Amino acid sequence: METRIPQDSEENAILWHKCTGCQEFAFRNELERNLYICSYCGALFPLLAEKRLEYLLDDLTTAEIRSTEESGLVAEGLISGYPTCLFIADIDVIPTEIDTFFFVTAIENAVKKQMPLVTIVACQPDGPRAALAEITYLTMQMEQLADKSLPHITILTETEVSPLATYLPIGELVIAEGTVPAKKPVSPNLQPALHAPEEQLLTQPSPSEREVEPDISVDCYIPREELPDTLGLFLKFFEQ
Repeated sequence: METRIPQDSEENAILWHKCTGCQEFAFRNELERNLYICSYCGALFPLLAEKRLEYLLDDLTTAEIRSTEESGLVAEGLISGYPTCLFIADIDVIPTEIDTFFFVTAIENAVKKQMPLVTIVACQPDGPRAALAEITYLTMQMEQLADKSLPHITILTETEVSPLATYLPIGELVIAEGTVPAKKPVSPNLQPALHAPEEQLLTQPSPSEREVEPDISVDCYIPREELPDTLGLFLKFFEQ
């Protein structure tokens, strides 16, 4: 039986969430157990910064956390046993609204404590660009990580958009949360072969195929449930 929610129930609106992928409703407790992944179609529900931190860190009780209502949070904790500094932007914050000082705090913490830095931001292919002065300043600050040979890993979320992009400086390793999007089948564009009878046709790439450029900014796609373990493997590699 399909689950439906009465439109006039405020309590139900809190207990149930509608999937934008398959349009089915999921019970909040079920989503929490399933890392906010739709059990019907596998679509990812948005995660608040606190929830991301909860499933990424080994032990939330031992983590050092600084949060702000305007941007997200800065934290230090263990990911698969490796000490890490994190900056997590909230899902509703566009890059121009991110507190640059808060971002720099995460960089300074990583440099001071000699820890890798993990930044988690939502993709923002459209919308206003962050101020050039702020981007330049952040990029200069991130050079401290390179000077100390400290890795910087960027995780892009909200990856159902295309192309994947963010106007914030990214690390040397860029992970997209989710799975590689399936390429839509394109019907072959049949053209007469040169110097051949008309009935001999050659398959040529269609104009739409020729215009598509690969997204070279993303190094790998990782399912949400595999992120903690995969990050642990990358952190182990960088520590060597």
